[in-house]
Amino acid sequence: MSFYNTTNETGATLKASHHNAVSQEDKIFNYFLTHNKHFSPSMILKQMNLNCPITSIRRAFTNLTINNKLIKTTNYSVGDYGKREHLWKLKTENEYNETHYSDGYHDVDNIQNGTY
Repeated sequence: MSFYNTTNETGATLKASHHNAVSQEDKIFNYFLTHNKHFSPSMILKQMNLNCPITSIRRAFTNLTINNKLIKTTNYSVGDYGKREHLWKLKTENEYNETHYSDGYHDVDNIQNGTY
């Protein structure tokens, strides 16, 4: 799921929000493909000059991780408020079956099976 409808949007507004979320994920994934470096959500927000909340970038990172396109590393950068922020990278073919995603609350198997 790309857009989490926590504001109970309906109709055309819901459809547009879902489209924008998918488009944003595609843009972020393509940025990773083009640059092939490690990035944090705040780095992507600044470097891509996106006009959206940081939470939208974090949602895109989570979804791309769940969809086996990105992997969260054990490395950090310093974010906008001086706090450590994890870095993500493209998930290679070798890492595809070697890793298991967990955000600390859910694991990827439970999210995909709807049992979280």
